[in-house]
Amino acid sequence: MRKSVSKFRMLVALIGVAFAVTLFSPAAFADALDDAKAAGIVGEKRDGYLGLVSSGADAATQRLVQDINLKRRDRYREIAQATPGSTLADVEALAGAKIIGQTPAGQYVQSASGAWVRK
Repeated sequence: MRKSVSKFRMLVALIGVAFAVTLFSPAAFADALDDAKAAGIVGEKRDGYLGLVSSGADAATQRLVQDINLKRRDRYREIAQATPGSTLADVEALAGAKIIGQTPAGQYVQSASGAWVRK
């Protein structure tokens, strides 16, 4: 039991660092992402990745989502490899819960059923 609590804490800490350092920079990405989220075009998925809420996303927004998701996946893999006993799926699920928990009211998140809901 103690090992799993310690592993969980390490994952939480590593994911926190990942957000601070890599997931929301550079500033241009952050601004474009914030705009897309505010417009209801992009939302946060339960698996720790971004998703397109509506089919009306332009090509630039689609590329932005794809690029950020690739960066997130790379970082999640690094965290999983650095945390003994954890898997990519563990890190993705924990990151998804953390991101959704920090998503401001009014933006879209994926519900447990997979539907998009405004938080």
